[in-house]
Amino acid sequence: MKRFINNCVCAALVLTLAGAGYAGKTQTAPAAAKSAQTAATKAPSVQEKDYVACFSAWDAKMQTLQTDFVQTTEYDGILISRSQGRIYYSQQGRLLRLDNVEQGKVTQTALTDKKDIWVLDEKGQEVTRVGWQEWLAGQPNQALFDFGNYTALIARHNVSVQEHKDGLVILLLQPKDKSQNYTLYVAVNEKDCFPAYITIKSDLMQTTAELTDKRLNAELKKTVFKGMKK
Repeated sequence: MKRFINNCVCAALVLTLAGAGYAGKTQTAPAAAKSAQTAATKAPSVQEKDYVACFSAWDAKMQTLQTDFVQTTEYDGILISRSQGRIYYSQQGRLLRLDNVEQGKVTQTALTDKKDIWVLDEKGQEVTRVGWQEWLAGQPNQALFDFGNYTALIARHNVSVQEHKDGLVILLLQPKDKSQNYTLYVAVNEKDCFPAYITIKSDLMQTTAELTDKRLNAELKKTVFKGMKK
């Protein structure tokens, strides 16, 4: 069986914040106070927001989701795979669909209710069916499948804000389970905290997924999850 989505998860962003220095003439007390007040007014408030809580709050916001993705996998800086597709998610029933797309055509589909997973070919014919946990255990990109489950994702990791740049906040997630050797980066949008990139690093392997064209809580076609047998 052709493997569906070899590796996934969000962008290894090397982001840097530049600090600004100030040198000038000695100021009088009123002038210094005015300068400090002006600086406080202009200072960004981005640090004051709890982005970890904001990210995990998506569990309550999300009923349905449709988003495109592009994923790349590198080993020691060398690109070894690139794929793209589309993800559909419904919180009701915890239904997930992943389409692998090549040259504008769906070449493979995975459907799951987080109990079983059905893999279909380009004609919609079933190729195989396996248990969800068995399939998920073989995926290095598990964070990509955590839509509607961000609270649990956060709970399994020690989380900190790493950097801010270009409207994104980079969250650094390190597993609390010390036997798991990886680092997860989630780049969330400053405005709504939805992930724009997810990156997982383990030794020399790095997998990045970029999520684009997000459509939140839009009505999904009834045929989206067709092929999932009960």
